[in-house]
Amino acid sequence: RLIVNSNLPSDIQVLDIKRTTRSFCSRTARDKVRYQYMVPSFLLMPPDEVKRAFVDVKVEEFDRNDPEKNLNDVVKLEMLQNTRGFLADYRVSNEQVENLRKSLAIFEGTKSFHNYTRKLSSSDASTSRFIMKFASLDPVIMPGLTNEDGSKSPDSQWVPVQITGQSFLLNQIRKMVSAAVDLARGAVTHEQIEQSFSRQNLMKVDVAPAQGLFLDRSSFEMYNEHKVKNAAKNGGESVDRDTLDWFEAEGKELSPAVKRTEKLKNNTIIPHIVKEETEEGNFVKYLYTHDVLFNDTYQIRELEIRSKKKPDGVKEEPT
Repeated sequence: RLIVNSNLPSDIQVLDIKRTTRSFCSRTARDKVRYQYMVPSFLLMPPDEVKRAFVDVKVEEFDRNDPEKNLNDVVKLEMLQNTRGFLADYRVSNEQVENLRKSLAIFEGTKSFHNYTRKLSSSDASTSRFIMKFASLDPVIMPGLTNEDGSKSPDSQWVPVQITGQSFLLNQIRKMVSAAVDLARGAVTHEQIEQSFSRQNLMKVDVAPAQGLFLDRSSFEMYNEHKVKNAAKNGGESVDRDTLDWFEAEGKELSPAVKRTEKLKNNTIIPHIVKEETEEGNFVKYLYTHDVLFNDTYQIRELEIRSKKKPDGVKEEPT
């Protein structure tokens, strides 16, 4: 592992090497997966404060459904520059963090997520997913970047959010984050979120930026139990294989692989997300378009007739 890593860029690492069965597939053998999403604290700002923050920003009117128009060509970062410093200085209160935790918990359990993906009808059984846990961690302060002239960007506060489930639909996590954050800051009601799970309702839910999302853990408990620990008892070969200990176990010390994963996450992945936001301002653009430019989110639409043909494969949330 160390030899391989010595030949890789610093932001790409092999975290563990294990011998598995010949038929092992990392995607189908895992029994649960956890993603993490980094939420900048200013996304939890109440809607009226957001509108005041962007009051001087003016953009030309355009049809968001016009294929000739690119949103990034209309909403440019330099237009939002005066607001960025104010947003970066925003800090959430304990009450806001608690509201977010309560909002995230609403999504736990088995629900229909047809409004949280694309191209799947409300009657499609594959839109039903089981969310084991959806919770936020304590806010963290990330240091600002040092510029070429020696000046320093302001520090920023972020709220890590973790979601654990068996599998996820395309865009599901990013839409859930968008809706949960809106619920926590009072931009949508609890009733509207509950309505979004009803197969009788079609509702537009915005997609949070992709840059905040990454794969955090994959769990192989069933594989460890049946293919490693009890392989001979279950009719398999009695050979020495290592368990895939890549998820925290309650009451046990973190495995070396998990410790290496945490180090890579905290030292490389999260700082890259912060750096990208400083350079591109994708979350600032999202907040402006979501709160100020458009106002058609969470409206219930008349149930459309969609094709009932089941897709060849259900896409999982990209990392």
